[in-house]
Amino acid sequence: MPNQIQAGTMIVQQSASLRPLEIESEPYSKSWRSLGTLASSGLDRKVRVAGWKLFFMAGELKAVVPAWGGQKTLGRGVQRLLAQTRSQHFNCLEITHIVRKHFLGIPYVSIAAHSRHIQRGPQIESVERRAQAGADDAGRPKQISQSQ
Repeated sequence: MPNQIQAGTMIVQQSASLRPLEIESEPYSKSWRSLGTLASSGLDRKVRVAGWKLFFMAGELKAVVPAWGGQKTLGRGVQRLLAQTRSQHFNCLEITHIVRKHFLGIPYVSIAAHSRHIQRGPQIESVERRAQAGADDAGRPKQISQSQ
């Protein structure tokens, strides 16, 4: 059963370039894998020990979705956030808050997150370089270690 998405959950894009980190995760969607909140809290430490960097992008991403879709509501909102993350060529997303509300009697879910990026090197790569790295990974098998 996939991890429950909640505040603190990180979702990492599958990538052959991230395979050396041996990130334990579970399938979330086609090219993304989720880490539980416990695994998410240790991701930064694991990345630093390997000599890599986990960058935090300051701009908050937001998605608002009508909540009459049952269990699929949260998934639709997270998919929107992953699309925004992918369009910026970042490979990680951290969910920061999920709030269920009503407006004029209509239920909705507001989800906020921050893009993150895992890479080698002390400075964030340019958009072009991140895009090229993603294109390079497209030709390789996409797999990140699965949890036992």
